[in-house]
Order: sequence, then structure tokens, then C-alpha cells
Amino acid sequence: MELEVRTVGGMENCFVSLPLVLIQTLERRPGFASAMDRLSEILVLELRNSSSDEVWTVSWSGATSTSSAIEVSKQFADCISLPDCTTVQVRAVSSVPNATEVLIEPYSEDDWEVLELNAEIAEAAMLNQLRIIHEAMRFPLWLHGRTVVTFRVVSTSPKCGVVQLVHGTEVEVFSKTRKKFMDSRKAMLRVQDLDKRLIYNSNCTGIEIRVVPTSVAFIHPQTAKSFSLNSLELVSIMPRSSRKDSGQRSENNDLGKLKGSTAEANSGERNNGEKNQPTIVYLLNSNLVNEGHIMMARSLRLYLRINLHSWVLVKPQNVNLKVDFSSASLSPCYFKVYEDDVPLAKNDLKASDIHRSVKRKNMVGKTSSLSFMDVANVSAHEQVVDVLTRESSCREDEDACHLPSVKKGLQILFREWFFAHLNAMASSVGTEVNSVLLGNQSLLHFEVSGLKFGTKGNIKSASVNASEYTTKTVEILYAMTIFEEPLQGVFSNAFKLSFDEQNKCVINLGGVELSKRLHFGDPVSFSTIKEKTYVEVDSLDVSSLSWLDESLPNVINRIKVLLSPRAGVWFGTHNIPLPGHILICGPPGSGKTLLARAAAKFLQEYDDLLAHVVFVCCSQLASEKVQTIRQSLLNYVSEALEHAPSLIVFDDLDSIILSTSESEGSQLSASMSAITEFLIDMIDEYEEKRKSSCQVGPIAFVASVQTLDKIPQSLRSSGRFDFHVELPAPAALERAAILKHEVQRRALDCSDVTLQDIASKCDGYDAYDLVRSHFLLCCYFYFLLLNILRIDINVIRAIDSTNC
Repeated sequence: MELEVRTVGGMENCFVSLPLVLIQTLERRPGFASAMDRLSEILVLELRNSSSDEVWTVSWSGATSTSSAIEVSKQFADCISLPDCTTVQVRAVSSVPNATEVLIEPYSEDDWEVLELNAEIAEAAMLNQLRIIHEAMRFPLWLHGRTVVTFRVVSTSPKCGVVQLVHGTEVEVFSKTRKKFMDSRKAMLRVQDLDKRLIYNSNCTGIEIRVVPTSVAFIHPQTAKSFSLNSLELVSIMPRSSRKDSGQRSENNDLGKLKGSTAEANSGERNNGEKNQPTIVYLLNSNLVNEGHIMMARSLRLYLRINLHSWVLVKPQNVNLKVDFSSASLSPCYFKVYEDDVPLAKNDLKASDIHRSVKRKNMVGKTSSLSFMDVANVSAHEQVVDVLTRESSCREDEDACHLPSVKKGLQILFREWFFAHLNAMASSVGTEVNSVLLGNQSLLHFEVSGLKFGTKGNIKSASVNASEYTTKTVEILYAMTIFEEPLQGVFSNAFKLSFDEQNKCVINLGGVELSKRLHFGDPVSFSTIKEKTYVEVDSLDVSSLSWLDESLPNVINRIKVLLSPRAGVWFGTHNIPLPGHILICGPPGSGKTLLARAAAKFLQEYDDLLAHVVFVCCSQLASEKVQTIRQSLLNYVSEALEHAPSLIVFDDLDSIILSTSESEGSQLSASMSAITEFLIDMIDEYEEKRKSSCQVGPIAFVASVQTLDKIPQSLRSSGRFDFHVELPAPAALERAAILKHEVQRRALDCSDVTLQDIASKCDGYDAYDLVRSHFLLCCYFYFLLLNILRIDINVIRAIDSTNC
């Protein structure tokens, strides 16, 4: 019986799906029943090419195709070199011996590295996805949905043409490690936020277009030299996998557990049914990057599903360049954040119609730094392109610059993105660059300014004089996907983007004019992690905290010692215990939290550290059960370890622990004492792990409490919270400084004399009282009316007491 074979996407196994007519035909044949009895679960089929002697042996597990053709996974067809639309003669194979031993190897070094991280999953998935093999056969294995590892069969026992994998078959995997010179060119680097100076700016008839670099990442020249990496080298970036060996550790080993299983749920960089994907970018040298770091755009971090300060593996990318491609799509793009209790879905490159319709109706005018998050901003994409189309005029001949079936505005955006990356590369290497290599999928990220948004959501150029319009900045994101026809089952990983030599307005992809095969797809979505924002310190001006001038430097210097790798090496070399952590004490409103935030702000921006900050509001945990508090603390510390060097701030720590003097044996006391012991064990184990392993930490702990006697002696002993900073209740001078800081932060204008007058008459007011908005408003009105009505400060206090 002759049938056509179709290769399809979406199938994640090495079985074929048969059309109903073939199934019915096979059922009527005498050998069908015996074949199914022998194999019980599958049927082996021989597919012979009707026009040649090529033969493929495949298996069927009961699936029915959606067409009249035999359907097979595209990846599996590529591995066995089964072309699409091949006409074959089908024959059932009645007897296939069971394999006792099989030796396989990953097809490439990349496959081996992925397999190392997913060995258990691969073992469990093999029998569910594959049953029939033969020597020298290549086959794919799907892990976490879209992640595919390719194997090659080295040998089988018995040595037959085709054997069947069954329960009990011993499968041995040969390793496929890279050569030594390749190993030395791997780098584990920490992610640094993109410097705004690296964003490319251009102006198109009054509309400012800022291109965020998404196909390049930046590295310090010294870091590149240390790892033998070159500027303008194509590299792949892969998120560092969280350790998965928690099952081998003791149940009482809390630090060991948080380095394993809890790290994923806490840091946001979790698999949860989907494997983190690598991305291919150019590596460029820049002195703006800290040593040991890699600088990349936020949109690229979201694509990789990693947080700021995460660690990533960077290694040179072997380029398999292809000249031709079948088609390319450019689609509006957004990121979908999934909560911890919702599994990550596959990136199926489709946004639901609900998302699209909601955005068109209600979200047109929404513009912020998160405009490409959670929902497809289709209307903003379309209207920005329309404005560029209407307002811009081509600088060259119209016919030469026009791309068939492509909007002029979108052409401008794409050309600006291309120019921006060429400019970034040329600036890095100091020579002219005329082309860019792209992977199969690329992000295009733009910030568009100079547009005016009307009350009804319509957008016009800023040059249009209309009072009802307000100027805003729109962030838009596109995903460019390049599709190809594989050559003998081998896919390309790079395509060359360049200008046409005869006409600089024409962009070629490979050897073909891009516009001829480019189409615009529906909105696409990428699943990503929920970014961690434990503490907001961006707006904090450390220089304005004059009343903390004495305490702040001491706290910062101690944290520097705790987080400095050099200091850690020095203490270890001289066999000296590491210094203890910081405990800030003071009555309510004395500025404990502000001091901790100010130190965090400084260390977050300190070039030698770029500390990752984790802020824990213990008062919010106080009402939870002990097990919940314990798990939350594990998660927070795990977050810090995964992004080290890190600073953890336990604000109001005394709300979840109990001092020895207050312990009376009640259930509440026992619970809080358990948390205290848990913290002690965790800090002690961290110190031991850090001394014995360079892969742990460094992290520093800062805690705030009302009084020292609120903390058990065991927790504030040497090596734990032994560095004590005591803050008194704010006196008149400190109150004036607090008022000045808050007034300046709110952009109000009030003289120092007035603030000092107010502060001197506010005895008993703490920082909480002084920063309340209604009190500051009263102070401001007092300043305005002081010389007119001679209002006394007691009137202000009376108004404040009414909370009006």
C-alpha cells in the first residue's frame, strides 16, 4: 500500500501516526494480530521509498494521523533522513528481537551537557518516546517539552538489523566531552544590568527611536582576556542550572537543601516543566562592565528567564551558517509571567485572541517600562508603525527604499535595529562592520519617544499641536523567527544579515532579499520568571541621610568585609574566623530600616561588588506557622546564594524570634524558639560551607530589632550577629535632617530654618511620625503661612493628631 509521509511539528516522540485507512487495512491482514500480540504495545512498520531503494523502519503505538498521510515528527524525520512528502510502500514487520544491551552516545557536546543536567528525566522518557532502534541510527529525545537532545546508537545486543527497547534493556551512554581548549573558553559570569549609555539613539522626523541591544552582550576586556574570549565573537548564553542534589543530603542539612531543591522555587529560575533556553549573541568588550560580569538588556534576561545578578554560562558558539532560508516572520512580542504555583507553558509562539482583544480595547495608552509584560500591546505596535509611516519621508529614492508588502514604518524600525547593532559592533572593535549573524530567533526591542497619546488612545507625532495629547514613551518588542528547510537532517544555527551591495536600502538575509520572504505574524508570547524586587532603593539618596553619617559608614565597611572575595581569602589564608554579621538596634522610628536600606543602596551600586539585595519583612511573617516561616527564610537565603554576593536584610527580626528572658514554655514561645535555633543553625552552616567551598556565598546578614535584649545571647554571639549598631530616638537635630530628607524627596520647597523650628518643637515624634504624608503637608502649609498668620507649631501637632 502506497502512502505519503508528512513531517509535522508538535509531535514529541519517535512514533508515527497512521491514517485511518491504513489502520483498517492492517487490521484485515492475517499477520496484523500476531504482530501486535508479539509486540503488545507497538507495531513495527517498514517504509520503502517508491522511487528508490531507501528503507526506513519506524514504529506505531496507536496514534491516528489528522490527514490521509503517515505523520512523523519533524525532528525524528530529520534524524533518519526521511524527507517530507515522500511516497512510500508500507509493510508490517512481524518479528523484532528484544534488545538486552544498547550503547548510545550524545550526538554533540551540547547534547552531552544538556543530558548531564537531565539524566534521570532522559532515562524515564526514553521508553515513552522510542522503541525501535538500529546501529548508527540517530534519534531525538524530548526533555521538558521543547528541549531536544539527539543521540546516536553505537551498538546493540543482539546485533540485528532492528531491535526493540523493552523494560529490562540495559542502556549505556558514552560521554561526549569537549576538547580541553574548548573547556578553557567557558566562563561563568554574573549578570549586570544594561548601562543606558549603550542604548542606540536616533531621530526620525521628530520621533526618537532608542534601540535596546538584544543581539549583543557586553563584557569587560580583562574578563574576556581571562577566559580567552574575543570581542565580536558569537557566544551562547545558558542560565546556570540550580543544583539538584538535595535528595542526597541529610534532612537536617538546611543549607544543603536550600542550595538544591528550594533554589528554583525561590529564585524564579525554575524549570517547572520547561527547560531554560540558551540564546546566541555577539560578545563585545566594554569598560562599563564590571569584571566577572556580563551586561545584557532586561528583555534578554526575561527571554532567558533569569533575574538580575544571576549566574550564566558563556561559551563560544560553533557557527553552522546557512545561506538560504524558507521564510521569516516578524511578530509583536510580550512576556508572560507565571506564578510559582502555575506550571510554565510552552512558548508556542501564539498569543490568545483574548489577550489581543483586551489590549486593543483597553490598553492602547498604557506605556511604561513593563509595557511588553503580561499582555500583547498590539495596538501600540500598530499605531507606532502607522505614525512612522505617515510622518517620515525616505531620505533616498522612494522606489529604492520601498519593501514590497512591508509597511514603511516597520521598515524604519527594522533598519534602525540593524544600524544600531552594526554601530555597537564597530565601536567595540574599531573597524567597520557590514553584517550581523542571527540565530533562528531574535528579539527586537525599541523605546519610542516623541509620540502623543490622546484620551481615546490614538497616537500622533509630537510635532502635532494638540493640547489634548500627552507625550509618552512606548516600549515595543518584536520576535523575528527564521525558518529553514534542513539539509540532510542538519539544522543551521546562524544566518547572515547584510545590506545589498548594489542598493543599501535593501537588506539581505543569507543570499535572499529579506522582504521577499518576510511575513508578519500574530503576537507571540514567551514565558518568563517573576522578577524579584525585594527592596526599592533606586530613589534613595544616600548623601541626604545626614543624621546617619556616623552609623552608615560602619555598617557599609563591615558588609564590604563580609562580601569581599579578597577578604574571604585573607581570613582563610591566616586561619582567622570570618567576622560576624550586623545587628541594628533602636526604638521604633529611630531609622533602623532606613539605615539598612541606605547600606543596601550603596552596596548595590558599589562597583567592586554590585551586591544583590534581599529584603525580608519579618513582621509580615510573624502571623504564619513555624513551618511557613522556616520555608520562607530558606527561600530568601537560597535566593541570596544563587545571586551572590548578596545582602540579606531581616527587618524587625524580633517579631519572629523570642529572647531567653521572654521564654515561658508556651506554645508560642516554643515556636519562636524553634525559629531562633533554625536561624542559628543556618548561619553556622553557611559559615562552615563558605570556608570549605568557594562555590558558596558570599552573603552578609543585617537584622534590625528594637533592643538587644530582644535577641537571645546565642544569636548575637561571636560569628553570628556580633556587630551591634545602636540608634537612639531622633533628637531635634536628627528630626530636622529627617524632615529635610523627606521634603526634598517629595520635591517640596521648605527652608532649613523652618524645618529646624518644626523639629525643635516635635519632641516625642519619631521617624514614622515625621514621614507621614499628612504631617509633611501640614509642615509645608506651615512654612507657607508662617509669616502671614503666625501659626504656632502646636496647631500643626493638633491637626496631625486628627489625621486630617
